[in-house]
Amino acid sequence: MRRTMFVALVLALILAAALPAGAKEVYNASQSFEQMQGFWSNYDEATGAWQEGGVYATEQGSETWIEYYGYTSTPAFCEGDVPGYYYEWFSAFGPGSMSTGKSYTSGSAAGAVEGWMESWTECWDGDVYIYEPGVSDAVSFEIGMEFTGTSVLMREKGSSSFKIPGEWNSHDTYSSVFRTGELLVSVDGDTFNTEGVLGKVSWKSHYNTK
Repeated sequence: MRRTMFVALVLALILAAALPAGAKEVYNASQSFEQMQGFWSNYDEATGAWQEGGVYATEQGSETWIEYYGYTSTPAFCEGDVPGYYYEWFSAFGPGSMSTGKSYTSGSAAGAVEGWMESWTECWDGDVYIYEPGVSDAVSFEIGMEFTGTSVLMREKGSSSFKIPGEWNSHDTYSSVFRTGELLVSVDGDTFNTEGVLGKVSWKSHYNTK
Protein backbone atom coordinates (compact mmCIF):
# COMPACT_ATOMS: atom_id res chain seq x y z
CA MET A 1 0.00 0.00 0.00
CA ARG A 2 2.81 2.44 0.84
CA ARG A 3 4.46 1.81 -2.52
CA THR A 4 1.14 2.36 -4.31
CA MET A 5 0.62 5.64 -2.46
CA PHE A 6 4.18 6.74 -3.34
CA VAL A 7 3.69 5.94 -7.04
CA ALA A 8 0.39 7.86 -7.05
CA LEU A 9 2.14 10.84 -5.45
CA VAL A 10 4.92 10.83 -8.05
CA LEU A 11 2.43 10.60 -10.92
CA ALA A 12 0.40 13.45 -9.46
CA LEU A 13 3.46 15.69 -9.28
CA ILE A 14 4.50 14.84 -12.84
CA LEU A 15 1.02 15.58 -14.20
CA ALA A 16 0.79 18.83 -12.28
CA ALA A 17 4.19 19.99 -13.54
CA ALA A 18 3.32 19.13 -17.14
CA LEU A 19 0.22 21.35 -17.28
CA PRO A 20 0.55 24.88 -18.71
CA ALA A 21 0.46 27.69 -16.18
CA GLY A 22 -3.13 28.60 -15.34
CA ALA A 23 -4.57 25.50 -17.04
CA LYS A 24 -7.34 23.61 -15.30
CA GLU A 25 -8.00 19.93 -15.82
CA VAL A 26 -10.62 17.55 -14.43
CA TYR A 27 -10.44 13.76 -14.72
CA ASN A 28 -13.00 11.17 -13.61
CA ALA A 29 -12.91 7.42 -14.22
CA SER A 30 -14.59 4.30 -12.88
CA GLN A 31 -14.15 0.64 -13.74
CA SER A 32 -14.96 -2.80 -12.38
CA PHE A 33 -14.06 -6.39 -13.15
CA GLU A 34 -14.83 -9.90 -11.94
CA GLN A 35 -11.94 -12.24 -11.26
CA MET A 36 -11.32 -15.87 -10.36
CA GLN A 37 -7.82 -16.71 -9.16
CA GLY A 38 -5.75 -19.43 -7.57
CA PHE A 39 -2.16 -19.84 -6.41
CA TRP A 40 -0.08 -22.81 -5.32
CA SER A 41 3.40 -23.74 -4.12
CA ASN A 42 5.05 -26.98 -3.13
CA TYR A 43 8.41 -28.06 -1.73
CA ASP A 44 9.48 -31.68 -2.02
CA GLU A 45 11.80 -32.45 0.90
CA ALA A 46 12.88 -35.73 -0.67
CA THR A 47 14.18 -34.15 -3.89
CA GLY A 48 14.66 -30.50 -2.86
CA ALA A 49 12.45 -29.35 -5.75
CA TRP A 50 10.31 -26.21 -5.46
CA GLN A 51 7.25 -25.45 -7.58
CA GLU A 52 4.87 -22.49 -7.61
CA GLY A 53 2.29 -21.05 -9.97
CA GLY A 54 -0.96 -19.22 -10.43
CA VAL A 55 -3.95 -18.81 -12.69
CA TYR A 56 -6.36 -15.89 -13.24
CA ALA A 57 -9.59 -15.44 -15.16
CA THR A 58 -10.62 -11.78 -15.47
CA GLU A 59 -13.87 -10.56 -17.02
CA GLN A 60 -14.21 -6.86 -17.78
CA GLY A 61 -17.07 -5.68 -19.94
CA SER A 62 -17.50 -8.12 -22.81
CA GLU A 63 -13.97 -9.52 -22.64
CA THR A 64 -12.47 -12.33 -20.55
CA TRP A 65 -8.75 -13.09 -20.29
CA ILE A 66 -6.96 -16.09 -18.82
CA GLU A 67 -3.42 -15.91 -17.42
CA TYR A 68 -1.34 -18.91 -16.33
CA TYR A 69 2.22 -18.88 -15.03
CA GLY A 70 4.64 -21.20 -13.23
CA TYR A 71 8.15 -21.51 -11.83
CA THR A 72 10.22 -24.53 -10.75
CA SER A 73 13.68 -25.09 -9.29
CA THR A 74 15.27 -28.52 -9.05
CA PRO A 75 18.70 -29.57 -7.71
CA ALA A 76 21.04 -30.22 -10.65
CA PHE A 77 24.70 -30.28 -11.70
CA CYS A 78 26.63 -28.11 -14.12
CA GLU A 79 29.53 -29.35 -16.21
CA GLY A 80 32.19 -30.90 -13.98
CA ASP A 81 29.60 -32.13 -11.46
CA VAL A 82 29.35 -28.72 -9.83
CA PRO A 83 26.12 -28.64 -7.74
CA GLY A 84 23.41 -26.10 -8.39
CA TYR A 85 19.81 -25.74 -9.52
CA TYR A 86 17.88 -26.10 -12.75
CA TYR A 87 15.21 -23.40 -13.22
CA GLU A 88 12.20 -23.23 -15.47
CA TRP A 89 9.77 -20.32 -15.85
CA PHE A 90 6.78 -19.75 -18.11
CA SER A 91 3.92 -17.28 -18.56
CA ALA A 92 0.94 -17.56 -20.91
CA PHE A 93 -2.05 -15.34 -21.65
CA GLY A 94 -5.14 -15.49 -23.88
CA PRO A 95 -8.87 -14.92 -24.34
CA GLY A 96 -11.42 -17.09 -22.62
CA SER A 97 -14.86 -17.27 -21.05
CA MET A 98 -16.12 -17.04 -17.47
CA SER A 99 -19.43 -17.49 -15.64
CA THR A 100 -20.29 -16.94 -11.98
CA GLY A 101 -23.05 -18.19 -9.69
CA LYS A 102 -25.26 -16.05 -7.49
CA SER A 103 -23.24 -14.11 -4.87
CA TYR A 104 -20.08 -15.83 -6.14
CA THR A 105 -20.92 -19.20 -4.60
CA SER A 106 -19.52 -20.88 -7.71
CA GLY A 107 -17.85 -20.10 -11.01
CA SER A 108 -16.13 -21.55 -14.04
CA ALA A 109 -13.70 -20.33 -16.66
CA ALA A 110 -11.85 -21.73 -19.65
CA GLY A 111 -9.55 -20.60 -22.41
CA ALA A 112 -6.55 -21.34 -24.61
CA VAL A 113 -3.43 -19.39 -23.62
CA GLU A 114 -0.10 -18.86 -25.36
CA GLY A 115 3.20 -17.56 -24.06
CA TRP A 116 6.88 -18.22 -23.51
CA MET A 117 9.12 -20.39 -21.37
CA GLU A 118 12.75 -20.10 -20.32
CA SER A 119 15.06 -22.62 -18.63
CA TRP A 120 18.60 -22.38 -17.28
CA THR A 121 20.98 -23.85 -14.70
CA GLU A 122 22.96 -21.97 -12.04
CA CYS A 123 25.81 -23.50 -10.03
CA TRP A 124 28.44 -22.37 -7.54
CA ASP A 125 31.97 -23.76 -7.38
CA GLY A 126 33.24 -22.02 -4.27
CA ASP A 127 33.13 -18.31 -5.12
CA VAL A 128 32.76 -19.00 -8.84
CA TYR A 129 29.27 -18.59 -10.34
CA ILE A 130 28.39 -20.79 -13.32
CA TYR A 131 25.47 -20.11 -15.65
CA GLU A 132 24.35 -22.62 -18.28
CA PRO A 133 21.54 -21.54 -20.64
CA GLY A 134 18.72 -23.95 -21.34
CA VAL A 135 15.95 -23.48 -23.86
CA SER A 136 13.63 -20.63 -24.83
CA ASP A 137 10.45 -21.68 -26.54
CA ALA A 138 6.82 -20.83 -27.17
CA VAL A 139 4.23 -22.64 -25.05
CA SER A 140 0.46 -23.07 -25.17
CA PHE A 141 -2.06 -24.55 -22.73
CA GLU A 142 -5.76 -25.37 -22.52
CA ILE A 143 -6.95 -24.04 -19.16
CA GLY A 144 -10.10 -24.86 -17.19
CA MET A 145 -11.18 -23.55 -13.78
CA GLU A 146 -14.05 -24.65 -11.49
CA PHE A 147 -14.61 -22.67 -8.28
CA THR A 148 -16.73 -23.75 -5.28
CA GLY A 149 -17.12 -21.14 -2.54
CA THR A 150 -16.67 -22.28 1.05
CA SER A 151 -16.52 -18.97 2.94
CA VAL A 152 -19.07 -16.30 3.74
CA LEU A 153 -19.37 -13.41 1.30
CA MET A 154 -16.71 -10.88 2.33
CA ARG A 155 -16.43 -7.17 1.54
CA GLU A 156 -13.57 -4.69 1.55
CA LYS A 157 -13.30 -1.01 0.71
CA GLY A 158 -10.79 1.80 1.00
CA SER A 159 -9.78 5.22 -0.24
CA SER A 160 -6.77 7.48 -0.69
CA SER A 161 -6.30 11.18 -1.42
CA PHE A 162 -3.55 13.63 -2.29
CA LYS A 163 -3.63 17.42 -2.33
CA ILE A 164 -1.32 20.33 -3.14
CA PRO A 165 -3.16 23.43 -1.89
CA GLY A 166 -4.17 25.65 -4.79
CA GLU A 167 -2.66 23.28 -7.37
CA TRP A 168 -3.83 19.70 -7.22
CA ASN A 169 -6.57 17.58 -5.68
CA SER A 170 -7.15 13.86 -6.20
CA HIS A 171 -8.90 10.99 -4.52
CA ASP A 172 -9.50 7.31 -5.27
CA THR A 173 -11.92 4.77 -3.84
CA TYR A 174 -12.18 1.02 -4.28
CA SER A 175 -14.45 -1.77 -3.09
CA SER A 176 -14.48 -5.52 -3.47
CA VAL A 177 -16.84 -8.38 -2.70
CA PHE A 178 -15.56 -11.97 -2.81
CA ARG A 179 -15.54 -15.51 -1.48
CA THR A 180 -12.68 -17.92 -0.89
CA GLY A 181 -13.05 -21.59 -1.68
CA GLU A 182 -11.78 -24.59 -3.58
CA LEU A 183 -10.50 -24.25 -7.14
CA LEU A 184 -10.18 -27.20 -9.50
CA VAL A 185 -7.64 -26.31 -12.20
CA SER A 186 -7.26 -28.21 -15.47
CA VAL A 187 -4.14 -27.81 -17.62
CA ASP A 188 -4.22 -29.75 -20.89
CA GLY A 189 -6.55 -32.27 -19.25
CA ASP A 190 -4.48 -32.80 -16.08
CA THR A 191 -6.34 -31.59 -12.97
CA PHE A 192 -5.38 -30.53 -9.45
CA ASN A 193 -7.01 -28.70 -6.54
CA THR A 194 -5.88 -25.50 -4.86
CA GLU A 195 -7.30 -22.60 -2.86
CA GLY A 196 -9.16 -19.99 -4.87
CA VAL A 197 -10.90 -16.62 -4.72
CA LEU A 198 -13.84 -15.35 -6.77
CA GLY A 199 -15.36 -11.88 -6.67
CA LYS A 200 -15.66 -8.37 -8.06
CA VAL A 201 -13.48 -5.28 -7.71
CA SER A 202 -14.65 -1.72 -8.44
CA TRP A 203 -12.81 1.60 -8.23
CA LYS A 204 -13.27 5.29 -8.95
CA SER A 205 -10.63 7.95 -9.56
CA HIS A 206 -10.86 11.74 -9.64
CA TYR A 207 -8.37 14.57 -9.92
CA ASN A 208 -8.55 18.23 -10.71
CA THR A 209 -6.05 21.05 -11.00
CA LYS A 210 -6.82 24.56 -9.83
